[in-house]
Amino acid sequence: MEATEKRIQSIDAIRGFALFGILMVNVLSFNSPHFMYGGIDTFYDGEGSGWILPIIDMLFQASFYPLFALLFGLGLALMARRLEERQPDQMKRVLTRRMLALGLFGLLHGLLIWYGDILLTYSIVGLLTIPLIHKSIRTLVTWAVSMLGSVTILMTLMNYGMRDYLSTYRDTVAIHQSMTFYNGDYSDIFSRNLTDWLVMFNPMQIIIMVLTIMPMFLLGVIVVKAGWIDQPQEYMKAIRKWILISGVIFFLFKIAPHFMGNPEWFDFTKQSIGGSFSSFFYFLIGLVILPKLTVTWLAAVGKLSLTNYLMQSIIAFLFFYGVGLGFYGDLSLWQLVVYVLMVYSVQILFSVWYVKRYRFGPFEWVYRSLTYGKAQSMKQSSS
Repeated sequence: MEATEKRIQSIDAIRGFALFGILMVNVLSFNSPHFMYGGIDTFYDGEGSGWILPIIDMLFQASFYPLFALLFGLGLALMARRLEERQPDQMKRVLTRRMLALGLFGLLHGLLIWYGDILLTYSIVGLLTIPLIHKSIRTLVTWAVSMLGSVTILMTLMNYGMRDYLSTYRDTVAIHQSMTFYNGDYSDIFSRNLTDWLVMFNPMQIIIMVLTIMPMFLLGVIVVKAGWIDQPQEYMKAIRKWILISGVIFFLFKIAPHFMGNPEWFDFTKQSIGGSFSSFFYFLIGLVILPKLTVTWLAAVGKLSLTNYLMQSIIAFLFFYGVGLGFYGDLSLWQLVVYVLMVYSVQILFSVWYVKRYRFGPFEWVYRSLTYGKAQSMKQSSS
């Protein structure tokens, strides 16, 4: 039982770590529109920009939403296994409801708060993953490699052909509109956010996202099937081998480009290959190290991962946009790093306090209740 609890705590701690990385990346989009419309030098050309941005790009950017995707796939596989033991005839129905509920959260989050939502994409990918859960490891690896490899090759070739355009891209009209509307009232914010959300979720973008994220979902399923979660010590040799492999690919595709001019046309490869393998590297390091450490505080953040993810957006919405404090476009990189550390520290304190009293976070409770079709018990047992 102790080993099982350690395993669960380690997975929750990895989720907690992923939430920190996601916040570090997302805060840049909450502060400026450069991710979508270019002009990064307009917003971040002060002290620290020469090394803070590269560090974020090398260690954080495109590394943590794939890590969360891996964890979602892992969770889906573990849940499927439990349901097959207890309610085999209900397995697909419950998993489907779970993904639809996640999609509802994502739709509301994306439309009402922030266009950069990832939950709706996870929901779509999760629904596509459910029919593959019982496939062999070899079949899952084939699917994952085919999807990630094909989209990376196609997008890299296309971006190389557009390299001159990409190196100078800046949509000054969209930047001006973003600065005006996100500093306005809620109707202005909603209007601009909807425009950006429609850009993010156009059919082609959805296909690209599915092809890059679904391999990580499948990797999560593979890790469970391989026994790495249930008996990590038995498979430690294989795990350490993949730490080395993923670490080398992480360095070659994510870090090394920064020492070779960091061309814009290579960004997709850097994020799809480098991001995927960096997330796998982080996961495996956590799987090996975290069981040896006391990380209840980090596990508490991860246990409330849905609540903490959505609260990061709600806090940023009120901090950066015109309906709140209105800091959109005003903060330097140093100030954004301080903001991240402050928000995440508050989330640690809240999560540690909360999990001692309640079984599920507020949004986790809604999520589980929709999944199982009935209200879940919230209070921790008194024993």
